[in-house]
Amino acid sequence: MSVSRKERFELILKRLMDAEPARTQEEAYALLCDTMNEVEDEFSGVIYDPMNFLNDGRFYPPQRDARRSVAGRPDLVRYRSRGHNTFISEDGAIRIQSVPKARQETVVILDKPGHNGKKVEL
Repeated sequence: MSVSRKERFELILKRLMDAEPARTQEEAYALLCDTMNEVEDEFSGVIYDPMNFLNDGRFYPPQRDARRSVAGRPDLVRYRSRGHNTFISEDGAIRIQSVPKARQETVVILDKPGHNGKKVEL
């Protein structure tokens, strides 16, 4: 069954918010990757092929080579993707926000607390 990109994106966000909070950065990263791949495998109709990410219409999780440190924040890592940044804290919190274009505000897309109830603070 093929579902629109918008609907799949909303499903990814819902499943992430409904999932148990992660306890660590690695758990949070795995939760993000697993959730995205499960929704896309189930609803996109597109076979996983990260080499074709620009053309196949499937959502792919942030890649390890897109991992960046955050200046002055040893508790955070940032994954840069097309159009957004994903921040993951050492306590498992996940924040996804848009990268604003000229004269646009940053939009928070997902703000999931970690196991201790704290969210990513920037």
